[in-house]
Amino acid sequence: MTTWLNGATTERSNLAAWGMIAVILVVDFVWLVFSPVSIVWVSLAGPLLVGMALAFAARLYRVRRNEPRLADVLDVVGQMVAFMSAGALLSYLAASLAFPEQDALFHALDRRLGLDWLAYLNFVNARPALGLAFSIAYSSFIPQVVIVLVALGFSGRGDAARVMLLAMMISGLVCIAISAFMPALAMFVHLGLTPADYPNLAPAASFVHVADIAALRSGAPVTIDLSKAEGIITFPSYHAALGLLLLLAALAHPWLRWPFLLLNLTMIAATPIDGGHYFVDVLAGLLIAAAAHGLALWLLVARARAASGDGFLAKPA
Repeated sequence: MTTWLNGATTERSNLAAWGMIAVILVVDFVWLVFSPVSIVWVSLAGPLLVGMALAFAARLYRVRRNEPRLADVLDVVGQMVAFMSAGALLSYLAASLAFPEQDALFHALDRRLGLDWLAYLNFVNARPALGLAFSIAYSSFIPQVVIVLVALGFSGRGDAARVMLLAMMISGLVCIAISAFMPALAMFVHLGLTPADYPNLAPAASFVHVADIAALRSGAPVTIDLSKAEGIITFPSYHAALGLLLLLAALAHPWLRWPFLLLNLTMIAATPIDGGHYFVDVLAGLLIAAAAHGLALWLLVARARAASGDGFLAKPA
């Protein structure tokens, strides 16, 4: 069996990724003109230049040096760096719309589903080792993304890497769009909790986003340094979405499959505690990730699979 990745699919993947990044940047730049938000420009320009440099190097290694695996790695890592920066800015601009916060609604939905967030917090607080494992897993998503993209690319599974990256972008845009109209501050803030309420835990992101959200919602001029940007989306949970996408991508690699399955199940389980997310945030993030993964497969795989007759995400020759 051979991988379904070919020249046409690679170009389609690159066009889709850079096209989405370009659209995000256009929206960002136009929005900034009419917004009280300003940015430290080097914090945006730096990642974009890195991304474009990696794209140029990828083309060089693909066309001139005939090293497609290295080219795949350079492509997807460059696209990830550029997207993270452009997407972070878009999420901050979306928060500045200051629509009414929906914490009470999300808490009520949790309770209607029979999910008791405080009981879960107390359960984890009574098990400090579990809380530590949760925090480590929750904070691991950026190293995970890099490891998965690099491992898949260098092992000849650039197809799976490209599907994951495109699904990450789609999921991120959907989460940003929904969060703009249904913002929330997260459970720790909604319930008025303090560290004294969970003395055995040190949640990774329980309050780190609050100052940025307050500044963005105030309507006053605010300058954003994207190198210090926090994850400010509560509903849907992008962390949960990334956990599922990383898990699915790692299934294509025999060495990553089982450790990343365990790590990302732990990250998803940690999201309500370390991110202060409502359970409905997690459920929504997982649904969005599943749909984005299916869409990315359809966009990148359908034609190649139909043409070759092979299965997709197959082992390299």
